[in-house]
Amino acid sequence: MHARSIGFVLIVLLCQGQTGAEPATRDAPQAGLARLEALILRSSFRDGGKLADDILADPASDARARAVCGLALLKAGRLREAEKTLKEAVAASPGNPEAHLGLGRLARIRNDMDAAIAHFRKAVSSKTFYEDALRQLWRAAWDRGEVSDLFEIYKTAEERYAGESKPLPSWFTNGLAQVRGLAGKRLFAMTGRFERVRVPLVTTEPHGRIRMFALDLNGKGEYLFHLDSALPDFMTISPLLAEELGLVPTGSATSTGVGTASVSTRFSVLDEVRLGPLTFRNVPVMVSDVQTLRGVKEGLVGTAWLKRFNVTIDVDSGSMDLFPLDRPELLAKSIDRARVAADVPLLLFDATMVEASLAGAPPALYILDSAAATNLVDGPFFEEHVKPKLDPSRIVRGGIRGAGGAQTVNRIDGLSVALGSLVFEGQTAHEFPMAELNMIGGRYAAGLLGNPLLWPYRVHMDFRAGRLILERYRSPGGPPTSWP
Repeated sequence: MHARSIGFVLIVLLCQGQTGAEPATRDAPQAGLARLEALILRSSFRDGGKLADDILADPASDARARAVCGLALLKAGRLREAEKTLKEAVAASPGNPEAHLGLGRLARIRNDMDAAIAHFRKAVSSKTFYEDALRQLWRAAWDRGEVSDLFEIYKTAEERYAGESKPLPSWFTNGLAQVRGLAGKRLFAMTGRFERVRVPLVTTEPHGRIRMFALDLNGKGEYLFHLDSALPDFMTISPLLAEELGLVPTGSATSTGVGTASVSTRFSVLDEVRLGPLTFRNVPVMVSDVQTLRGVKEGLVGTAWLKRFNVTIDVDSGSMDLFPLDRPELLAKSIDRARVAADVPLLLFDATMVEASLAGAPPALYILDSAAATNLVDGPFFEEHVKPKLDPSRIVRGGIRGAGGAQTVNRIDGLSVALGSLVFEGQTAHEFPMAELNMIGGRYAAGLLGNPLLWPYRVHMDFRAGRLILERYRSPGGPPTSWP
């Protein structure tokens, strides 16, 4: 069998994403709540969602119980139910920290950092989930970029962890080291007036399906970057490129992703990143020894970069258009609505995510990865919802290659993927254990969907409205599809 590349997906810092399980709260207001808290802390998101259903069915459930249930539903990927439950909880108990933690996460999913930060500040007082609240508060403030906020949050975290007699996690100290010389400044500060920036896209071997474009770094020249929507962060660069730019390390960590090996990662800051009329200043970056970047002077840009624009990716013409977030009408004017094949919610659980149904399984959240050449499905989800319907002979061994290297997993060809009313036939998926990646991301993803679902269409990512819009090309071609 030929190995199928999955690109550079999911370079996620273990030190930034993982919170250890705490003892469950003992004074839960009703039976089962302490167990639900423990499931959430252990990242047992599917089991947590099932238990939340049982607790919500109890008419004696109080506001705090409903808030924790809403948080469990959110982490299980059941967003509509979660939002309803969380709003009910905060209406009954306006200061409830667990409800604010969930509502803050929903605001981050919708790219609203101001609302997210306001909710997370109220969530830090949670006895059980203060670690998650502080992590989310830090990441939302990091995205917004005010360095003064980060120093304040760091102090809050020191006090909160000391009050619990626990050491401060390394991701706080790594983050503070990156911004220590930037007091009074703004991270990712973007300047430049524009209505549309058209960016040429290129491909290079052996990554023919990966789209790349050039960025000027620190005024030292242009370098190619892979477009990787499954990377949560702004930018990752190769060690060779960091060496050429003379970047000073500010910290280090171990990363994980698709592949068999962990990845050594260091942190630094670029003074400026230029693209046409746009300049970003004070840009934190990761320097990662990801296998697919070894020996080259290249990098990746992720969702934290993409979501600062509304974006159209047109692989047919070999270009990407960037529109201002505060001018949504500019993106709207570029879309031929008569040719829209899918218009579905685009969610920001750090990386881009969508709700889809694979092989007739119940709808679930999937990571949307522009750098992946195939699809993944979580092992337990596959066992429960997909495998029972398959002829065993269709399950064969196949290879995937990601950030941490190559590995062999089960492969199934000829599956369908439903994205809204659009159905993709003849898709390949690989069974992959998502538990660690889901634990780091703090939510349940049933798998990952790669660029075979994207590149047959003009891809519009409306990060202002939170929509993924796939527009059919005028020329014939593309995969077999069915839609009303």
